[in-house]
Amino acid sequence: MSAPPLSQRIQELERELGLPLFERTSRRVALTPAGERLLIEARDVLRAVDRFDAAAAELASVPTPWTVGYCHGSEDGMMRTIRAFRSEHPDAVVRPDGLTSLLILDGLRGGRMAVGIVRGPVADPGRVASVPLVRVPVDHLALPPDHRLARQTVVQAGDLDDEPVLLVERSGAPTAHDEIESYCAAMGARPRWVTHAPVQVERELDLVAVGTGIAWLNSWQAERARRRDDVVIRRLRPVEVYDEFRVAWRAGDPSAMTAAFVRVALETCAL
Repeated sequence: MSAPPLSQRIQELERELGLPLFERTSRRVALTPAGERLLIEARDVLRAVDRFDAAAAELASVPTPWTVGYCHGSEDGMMRTIRAFRSEHPDAVVRPDGLTSLLILDGLRGGRMAVGIVRGPVADPGRVASVPLVRVPVDHLALPPDHRLARQTVVQAGDLDDEPVLLVERSGAPTAHDEIESYCAAMGARPRWVTHAPVQVERELDLVAVGTGIAWLNSWQAERARRRDDVVIRRLRPVEVYDEFRVAWRAGDPSAMTAAFVRVALETCAL
């Protein structure tokens, strides 16, 4: 910067601060005591700006966690989808969150979640877009190892009459609650319902293991539950209830990542 505009900028700064920063004579220009003190502060400010820029660059280089939600029953499908997605996008940091369908849809509307696997129907197409994903049969039961029905290879629905059976609270999962109740009524069975809050399958199996009740499992959940030795998995007949899952995302989301995740889910979860 040439001398005239530099002198003008210094004078503007002095007027703004209300302090003389330089002593000017015909022979030299020197800092005033106030100028010497503020020079120290100014250098600290510049170093702080440099640190700020470096921190911002470092944070920008770290992938932002990308949240996806999955409802009760869809655990296996979501985990398989994430593994397939990460094989295509190895730098993506995907954070899965197990929630009720109602909370997942609320997270999609609010932009707190990118994609979710939910139970249908989705009643807000203007804000949440969705497509059918898969129809999984509810065809197994989890029982305590010492339960009388554990001795059978197949459990008929009528065998559940007067048995303690776990049932999700209607406020958390109205579709699943109503379907199970209707199924038992149609089969002529009247279980002793043990209601519980919406939880993921591992917590439900914990309730079975300690003898709280019998749990319903779809075929995805049954495959995972067989790894445990504190519960017994038996087939349920007849098969009349299905978990109908949809993959959902915020309507109008332009993200290529979202489109890729939905595509991978559809390719991975088809039975």
